[in-house]
Amino acid sequence: KQAGTDKTEQELRTVLGCFLFSGDDVFKKIKVLSGGEKSRVALAKTLISEANFLLLDEPTNHLDMVSVNILIQALRQYKGTFIAVSHDRFFLSEVANKIWYIEDGFLKEYPGTYPEYEAWKAKAMEKQALSSPSPLSRVSHEKKAKSHGDDKNKQARQVKKIQKDINAVELEIEKLEAAISNTEEMMSKPEVYANADELSKVTETYESLKKALERKNDDWEKLLEQLESLE
Repeated sequence: KQAGTDKTEQELRTVLGCFLFSGDDVFKKIKVLSGGEKSRVALAKTLISEANFLLLDEPTNHLDMVSVNILIQALRQYKGTFIAVSHDRFFLSEVANKIWYIEDGFLKEYPGTYPEYEAWKAKAMEKQALSSPSPLSRVSHEKKAKSHGDDKNKQARQVKKIQKDINAVELEIEKLEAAISNTEEMMSKPEVYANADELSKVTETYESLKKALERKNDDWEKLLEQLESLE
């Protein structure tokens, strides 16, 4: 309650209820909470702080699907400015309207949503991969020119292979995101969340899909770094 001294107990309980704390749970000491519960408390404190700027570092870590959606809805209604650093593509797709990314050692900006950024980036990389290398001008040392040409052709083949791998990973990411979306819909059905055993099974599937998505996102980032190092 220290973080919300200007709030009534009912207002605080309402906020805590949104983050799945009810009954005597609201009186628990922070030190006895699990990692996920601590994350939810931190988000609840953020919501009642009335700050006009938020910096969120991997805010969906340790959150279940319900909590992630609560956070998404809260940020959509937030009237201030926030910056989120996250590997969660679903989360970014739902809240971001401007993307900052690092390329060639510089921070660059894309003025659009994350799905729009992904489409733009994929199109740009595909265009570069398909473009033919610049013709080599004749030089007096033919062996040197040939070696340089071989290097360029080798690089072009590497770029093409990495782009192919990126496309394959992105396809797997799309399938996982679709599966996660379907699982979220199942968890929102009354016949599922009202049945503890069924909800537990669906939640386990959801968490497994989320972990698989995190691994594929890591693979995608590594491939992108490899591609950028060749460009």
